[in-house]
Amino acid sequence: MDLPSAFPTARSHRLVLLLEVARGLAALWVFLFHVRPLFEISSPVVYQLSAYGSLGVPMFFVISGYVITYSAESNLEKKNSPVVFLRSRFLRIYPTFWVSVVVVLILPYLLELISSLKSGVYTTPENLISKYSNIEWSNFLLLSKVFWATSDDLQAEFNAINSVYWTLAIEFQFYLVVFVSLFFKSHYKYAIGLVSIVSLLVMFVPLQANYGLFINYWPSFLVGIVLAYMHRNGIYVTSLLTNKTSQLAAFVFVSMLIICSVVFSSSVVLFAVCFGLFLWVISGFEKCLNKIHGDENIIHYWLLKPWLVLGAMSYSVYLLHGKLYQLPYMFVRQVVDVNNFLSGLLIIIGTLFICYPFYLFVESRFLSKSYKQLQDKALA
Repeated sequence: MDLPSAFPTARSHRLVLLLEVARGLAALWVFLFHVRPLFEISSPVVYQLSAYGSLGVPMFFVISGYVITYSAESNLEKKNSPVVFLRSRFLRIYPTFWVSVVVVLILPYLLELISSLKSGVYTTPENLISKYSNIEWSNFLLLSKVFWATSDDLQAEFNAINSVYWTLAIEFQFYLVVFVSLFFKSHYKYAIGLVSIVSLLVMFVPLQANYGLFINYWPSFLVGIVLAYMHRNGIYVTSLLTNKTSQLAAFVFVSMLIICSVVFSSSVVLFAVCFGLFLWVISGFEKCLNKIHGDENIIHYWLLKPWLVLGAMSYSVYLLHGKLYQLPYMFVRQVVDVNNFLSGLLIIIGTLFICYPFYLFVESRFLSKSYKQLQDKALA
């Protein structure tokens, strides 16, 4: 397999496989956060590690900032209308989100039906649709419900159905910012820079209006954006020894991230900064992953393949895991003690297997053609 030609050229310096693995790890970490009680007795290490699983969200935001920067620059190079970009991002988020809502609404009835096969009694579950009014449902499905938040606990606006949906609202706001910035064409970078400065300044203003806005999460996206431009300009750790421009850019990059993390004194921002720096430091590992991916050594290949698959379907896993894990849980608890580590492991694996058909028949249908080709090559 001629892998180097299958992925972006050296000129683009783009991370592909490494980010797929990172997506998979982020999704798994968030998953562990939501099923943390399963490991309280069986594995203190996993239990403690999963306590920080919410940090998988800024990981996704950093990755998104990186990927969307390449997408936006590609849009500019091809001289496409910004509408093309927005359409692609809309299809990436909304249809899969809407179908996942249907799954979440149906799931309680399925769980009760399965339970009744053993007990012989069917109890009608609570009607989740009644949780919101028609107007609230409209805002929910448009992901505009965050604008009615009265605190920084945005997930409270979605808890009645599925708490993880709040991040989609922030993600799409980021897309809208990029969409508007694309109208500035050759001045796109300046528009993003201006938004970054304004957003960082506004974060100091404790206004209620800020709660549901992307500005509070912009630093995480910004880390990914800066990293993307460093890679586009060939600025890697390995180039620091010989290239003075790289040395200067790296100094500015690291200084900016450190200052940003100190000024905002936020553990989330600090983690996003550390994650961005980590990606920059290990960027050279992309070549190693490419070699393993194209290696005829089947053992090496299959050590990598599961993580690429998990990364590919990370959006589906992210949307469904918090509710769908109850399905394998019903079966696993019948044969394995819930306090056994194997129980938690089987529940997670079972949930991932159930999520895969959703990715295959729903999510993958709405991927852009270019991203679908890239993903197909990664999973080949």
